Amino acid sequence: MNWQKHKFDCSINYSGSLRSTPFYSVRYTFNYLSDKVDQVFLDNIIKKGKALALKVNSASASASNFKRKQVRININAIAGLLAEDLWLDFLNSQNIPASSTPFSSASNQIDIVLPNTGKTIEVRSSFPRNGVEFALCHAVYQFDVIGPYSNDYKPSEIQKDFYVRVLFPFSTNDFFSKLKSDSFEVYLTGGATWSMMSNNNIALVKSFIAEDELNADIITASKFRVVPFSQALDSFNIINYM
Repeated sequence: MNWQKHKFDCSINYSGSLRSTPFYSVRYTFNYLSDKVDQVFLDNIIKKGKALALKVNSASASASNFKRKQVRININAIAGLLAEDLWLDFLNSQNIPASSTPFSSASNQIDIVLPNTGKTIEVRSSFPRNGVEFALCHAVYQFDVIGPYSNDYKPSEIQKDFYVRVLFPFSTNDFFSKLKSDSFEVYLTGGATWSMMSNNNIALVKSFIAEDELNADIITASKFRVVPFSQALDSFNIINYM
């Protein structure tokens, strides 16, 4: 696998975008079919993701519903672990020591800890089927950096020091076919600090189903604190805070 710095300038293709400055992301590219190292790495992520998914309670009213939900749980778990591993790789490449925290329950997000400072990072991933530039730049349908559940939010109590994002530029239905192909791309797209997430002039409260919720109910949405990408730090800005 390898990564490159990738610039998105919303002013070029999205004249009405609320994002006024260029956004620098980190683009990882994998070649599962032609690169043995990539294949071994991704196969290991798939194996660990499926094992993680088995720890999630996926009881369902019917066998067909159970099967559909288990596929989604597998995707969420694998995508979440890949997102975490890529942020770990990027942070360490920037001389920021980082390590993952052990899984304790499906209700807890996958986290990263910075041993030198004890600061914590929450990683969330999503699948913008219209592409990463759309998710970053669209004036109405831009995506967000997802923070804590709104009912857990306490302004005076830091829950995570940083919230970071990973975007897969395709539908969840295409995840497995993309994963095991060449030119599979994943984008690390910055994030937000706790102070940004707790600032009501920057953050919003939105109701939706988080794409990477391991045990998300397919019909029940939750409310989250979010920072729109137009207000977010890009991938190179946020590591300056770390």
